[in-house]
Amino acid sequence: MASAANANLNAVRETMDVLLEISRLLNTGLDMESLSICVRLCEQGINPEALSAVIKELRKASESLKAEMENPARFLKTAQTEDGRGSLQFGKLQWDHALFLHV
Repeated sequence: MASAANANLNAVRETMDVLLEISRLLNTGLDMESLSICVRLCEQGINPEALSAVIKELRKASESLKAEMENPARFLKTAQTEDGRGSLQFGKLQWDHALFLHV
């Protein structure tokens, strides 16, 4: 029984190693943990194309956020309204002088 379990575990490891190598050849940018999660999601019935689209969107959002954090002045805007109130805007977030957060 133990040898069958070991053989199964070795087969899973070998399969994941092959998938990781294919992933690297295709420049997916997925590490072993991320690839493993993707495989498990696909095994649970998630559409691989939809999963790919989600990963791409998450990467775009991450890059956008990194760009904002690297050069905050580019995304930081201040303004004063006609009634003298001030506001501060960073990306899509906006604060007025009373410290209310608007999204």
